[in-house]
Amino acid sequence: MKRIFVIALAALLLLPLLLSCGETENSSSGLASDIGSIPGIEPATEPVSEPDSDPFSDGDPLPEDLSVPECLRTKDGTVLGTILLPKAAEEDPALSCAAQDLQYHLGLVLGADFPIVSRPCDGYGSIILATPDTLPAISELFPDDLAWLADLGSKESGRWGEDGYAIRQYNGDIYVIGCVSKGAMNGVYDLIEENLGVLWIRAEEDKGLIYDGMESAVLSKVDYREKSPIPLRGFIWSADMPNTRLIARNKSNLSNDIQEYGMINLFPGPGHSIMDLLTASPLYDPSETGYWETDGDGNCLWREGSLQINPWSDKAAEALTASVVSRMEETGLHYVFVGEEDCGHRRCVPYDTQPFEYAPGQFVYPEDDNYYSTVFHTLINKIARGVREAVPDGRIGTFAYNVGLIPPACDIEENVRLCYAPVGEDFTCPLLDKSIQDRVSDPACSLHCDYLPVWVEKVNSIFFWHYYLGNTFGTEYAWPVWYRIQADLQAYTEFGVDAVAAGADPDLDIRTSWYDYNGAKGTLSNYWDMNALLIWLYQKLCWTPYEDIPSLITYFCDKVYGDASPYM
Repeated sequence: MKRIFVIALAALLLLPLLLSCGETENSSSGLASDIGSIPGIEPATEPVSEPDSDPFSDGDPLPEDLSVPECLRTKDGTVLGTILLPKAAEEDPALSCAAQDLQYHLGLVLGADFPIVSRPCDGYGSIILATPDTLPAISELFPDDLAWLADLGSKESGRWGEDGYAIRQYNGDIYVIGCVSKGAMNGVYDLIEENLGVLWIRAEEDKGLIYDGMESAVLSKVDYREKSPIPLRGFIWSADMPNTRLIARNKSNLSNDIQEYGMINLFPGPGHSIMDLLTASPLYDPSETGYWETDGDGNCLWREGSLQINPWSDKAAEALTASVVSRMEETGLHYVFVGEEDCGHRRCVPYDTQPFEYAPGQFVYPEDDNYYSTVFHTLINKIARGVREAVPDGRIGTFAYNVGLIPPACDIEENVRLCYAPVGEDFTCPLLDKSIQDRVSDPACSLHCDYLPVWVEKVNSIFFWHYYLGNTFGTEYAWPVWYRIQADLQAYTEFGVDAVAAGADPDLDIRTSWYDYNGAKGTLSNYWDMNALLIWLYQKLCWTPYEDIPSLITYFCDKVYGDASPYM
């Protein structure tokens, strides 16, 4: 088994929370014996009916010299000799990638070559990867599973990810299915981990692809289905393919917009910079003074002197709306993020000295805590209405962060997706735990528990940008904050949130000035050396926030450290 060995001193810092390693009898991942006891995971037992016609009639003929291994079997003894990718799936990047990755891992663990084919053959079974679009027959075979996977809930009842999967054994074949390709891909990785004991904990496989070679294996964990109560989950970064592949294998779906792994980008457009979005507008007028902030006497500071745009400006709202609509028309993607600059704000004289009417007859005043936030989000509402008029299904994203963090007095338009970024969050307690207010006076840390419930009521679509995995001392000591993460994620499932993303650095062996801050030394990969367990647990909890953490830690330590597990 390939093993990763982190700096031993990390164990001293983790010891109080890691004593469960070696003390818990259950050394598995916890899922095999808990099907049905965790929300979003349940048995799949519906009767299966034979389809009316051959589902694989369009498949290519099998090679005459086809040779299949006999080292992989179903639990009733049928040989699983091939990986079956339906003919219609050959042009599906995610399904094709999933088939190749399944072939790769079976080869690693079993030392055998499993052919990828597009039709079955008598005499052995296949692992079949499919969606209703690529193999319509599964809608006849497994209608109950697909209906369950397609039920995505609501904000009120709790949301579910569309990328769930079902794994079913039928007639000597194993079906790995999803309503969407990323769902079937997630099922492939779960099949590999649960039945072959593979873990993925680092981007570079020589550091973090954990497995034991076997002479033979049985796919005994089948006939179950899963979906995540956090529809979108993962990381905020731009990285290379190994990093994206790592998080895809752990069933995350936020990262680079890399088609092969079905990733989603929540920040299309300029991201933080609302100024860049403004100046890219087809309506942008470089001589317009109303776009920008002022000094105390009301003199325009232009872009060079402004920290934010002028949120009182109707001309800015018009130009931003045109910029968003233009991007939607160019890209075909009907979602654009309208951010804010990553800083504070200056004056907008005389507007910021006057009451602001955010709705007919309703005002906020300069002395109100939510005054500027109300002005800013009223601007966002203007953009959202303009976008909806031009692109009926168009949506925009925006921040509850920095200048817009305090809940505004105004309501929020239905086509706005809000990113709540709890800057200054304290990691000693969950975000909604009011006990922090007895210990911490800084509102940047202590008022999230007051703000968040208000925001959840105001917006239809909300996601989180957390700082769980980004800290300046992470190259020197590990962060054992998994129980804090779990408490947050469980609360978010009750809120019906859209997504959770962690601001983090990819697993790259490069140094940045960020890691020299306050004397912290190291590279991005050093951070992963110290925090591989935390990052792996974060991904596990994003898929299933109700997992048993001590069991997961034991499983990780047993797999990664072997005989050293009790000490780690």
